[in-house]
Amino acid sequence: MKDIRLSALLLAALSGGLMAQTVVTVNGTAIDSSTVDTVVQNLKQGNPQLQDSPQLRDEVTRRLVVSTAVAQEARRLKLDQGNEFKQVSEQAMANAKKEGADKKPTFKQEWTLFQNDLLNQVFVSDVLRKNPVGEADVNKAYQDLSAYYKGTQEIQLGEIMTRSEADAKKAYDELKAKKSFKTVAGKYTINEQAKKSGGIAPGYIPLKDLQQTDPGVFEAVGNLSKGGYTEPLRSNDGALFAIFYVNDKRNVQIPAFDQMKNQLTGQLQQERVAGAVDGVMKKAKIQPAK
Repeated sequence: MKDIRLSALLLAALSGGLMAQTVVTVNGTAIDSSTVDTVVQNLKQGNPQLQDSPQLRDEVTRRLVVSTAVAQEARRLKLDQGNEFKQVSEQAMANAKKEGADKKPTFKQEWTLFQNDLLNQVFVSDVLRKNPVGEADVNKAYQDLSAYYKGTQEIQLGEIMTRSEADAKKAYDELKAKKSFKTVAGKYTINEQAKKSGGIAPGYIPLKDLQQTDPGVFEAVGNLSKGGYTEPLRSNDGALFAIFYVNDKRNVQIPAFDQMKNQLTGQLQQERVAGAVDGVMKKAKIQPAK
């Protein structure tokens, strides 16, 4: 499930703009541009390399829409009347008054965002309380996973990335001349990290996963043996060229149940929360500003 919690973004001080405009309404509740602006600013403070962009603002808006709809559903279910919500909310208000934060002109907006975030957390707890993941569920997930990967293989890939077809052909010719992949990758790849690692990824990827996530690469490397490599492949936009190399190939080994139990439990919980959130969003009336 996509992370629906925004606590790291929403607890920071907000500076609502005088010219704030409604961006979208969620069941009649407006989300304005000043809120989006502030969340973007907080993100950039946490990650100075992050670039403001329409795509980033769209993602922030999407998250705010989900957070607002889930908070509304939590109130409809009267989760705001439970001890879990009241205790945290009352303590947060007491802290705000003690520190004088409640006197800030932006406090009302900050408080609304904080409570929405808290309601999201209470909603998640309620979903998992009503739909607990049991031992039988985890066992079935493990058996399904084992059956899915049974008899399949995983590979450790190397990659040489170039900007010109000429460089890609030179790299390919040197591989054909039996030069080591790491040597050729260090000479031609434009990926600086790959230069240091010899172009070879540290981990393995199951071929069944690669088939789902990147069918083009799967088609190119799926039938290669260990030590095999592709001819230069052009990216969809034509700007880059790549040669893929199979550094290793082996049967997929599923870890023992005890090693995967916590991970599978978490995944099943995420799926149940995601299903509940999807249900909320399907009922929500979302209207972008005109």
